[in-house]
Amino acid sequence: MSRARRLPSLSRLLAVLVAALVATALMPASPASAKKVRVDPRLFGVHDSSLGSLGQGAGSLRLWDAGTTWRDIETSPGVYDFSRLDQIVNAAQARGVEVTLVLGMTPGFHASSPTAMPGDLGAWTRYISAVVSRYKSWNGKRGIGAYQVWNEANVKNFWTGSPMQMATLTKAAWNAVKGVDSGALVVGPAFAARIAEQTRGIGFFYNTRISGVPVWKYMNAISLNLYPLDKYGSKVGTPEKSMSLLAAARKQMRLRGVPANKPIWNTEINYGMRSGSNGGTKAVPIAAATQASYVIRTYLLNASQQVQRVHWYAWDMGYLPGGGTLGNTLLTNPANGSTTVAGKAFGLVRGWMQGGTLMGPSRSALPCTKDRAGTYTCVIKYAKGVKRVYWNPTKRVRVTTAKSATFSVNVYGKRKAVRGGSKKAVNFKPLMVRSKR
Repeated sequence: MSRARRLPSLSRLLAVLVAALVATALMPASPASAKKVRVDPRLFGVHDSSLGSLGQGAGSLRLWDAGTTWRDIETSPGVYDFSRLDQIVNAAQARGVEVTLVLGMTPGFHASSPTAMPGDLGAWTRYISAVVSRYKSWNGKRGIGAYQVWNEANVKNFWTGSPMQMATLTKAAWNAVKGVDSGALVVGPAFAARIAEQTRGIGFFYNTRISGVPVWKYMNAISLNLYPLDKYGSKVGTPEKSMSLLAAARKQMRLRGVPANKPIWNTEINYGMRSGSNGGTKAVPIAAATQASYVIRTYLLNASQQVQRVHWYAWDMGYLPGGGTLGNTLLTNPANGSTTVAGKAFGLVRGWMQGGTLMGPSRSALPCTKDRAGTYTCVIKYAKGVKRVYWNPTKRVRVTTAKSATFSVNVYGKRKAVRGGSKKAVNFKPLMVRSKR
């Protein structure tokens, strides 16, 4: 074959190769390759200013909207009031609950706005050093396990500075925390991921470098607030939609060189929360069974994607001044503080998962796989048995139980005997089926 005839073939080959490389680069980032997830009790996190959840089995507590921000604690330059934080740390420690403290926002004497970069970076580091020094050893053990740099650094209600300024605060926080307590965790600033603009903001931040060092190196974990919109067109924002937001955020970070195995925390989650001109207004209520289903599906899906903490907003969500609540999935009744069906589902799914290993339904599958009918299957293995959780978010289907199945439990916690190898009806409400193997 002449050289003239080989060139077009070579060109086509190069074109295919380039296309394949581009496609690979643009693929959504995946979680680390491990197909087994050992469930940590700290996965089951909440926000809770009244601290009622601490007796309900929460494994971790994120402090936001709890009277513990920087401007709450530093009452005048260099003067710190830790009374509220002491109360919370004592209560959490007594229950074995890990505390994450969000470090922002800026006191008025350090900036023109609580959402602005402090005029004196030293004030930021002195404050952090004071907090970490106080809680490094509290009643003989660490009082605060993790320090988060800021809340929603891509939302103007919480941050009006630049990505580079936030990166500067992140590095300073890392140095201040690790300089006092090397064992404490530093969590990156939280980022909302509800809409494309916010997802791009994640990319802008993780593209920053401080003296040539990528900003992600100054954190032990990445933080995302994975609220979906109340609706995307005619489709409701569900736990499954939240996982697509996670995939989009991971893609942005992967394109900026963030390792796929960098730990991720979902530091705020609820559903039905409105945005834009309707932001801050009441969510449209949903049925109790749907709320319970959202809680169970949220924790299973996040664990399957190797998200290490999921902080529900909030255990004690109260009524808005005009009536209603910000989210539609309530763990307690705002009128009297009693635990709702969704709150009981929080304990139910924790009981299903805690101490087990989350696996795919086959050796080659990732945890919580979806089949062609849209039915999810999560497998939780223990030394003495297996729990399989099934649901289909859009339709009613039938699944075949394991031959050694013994009983099932629904979202209300109702237990029912099951014949092995039988078919069970499944819909949007997860059903757990226990078997010997």
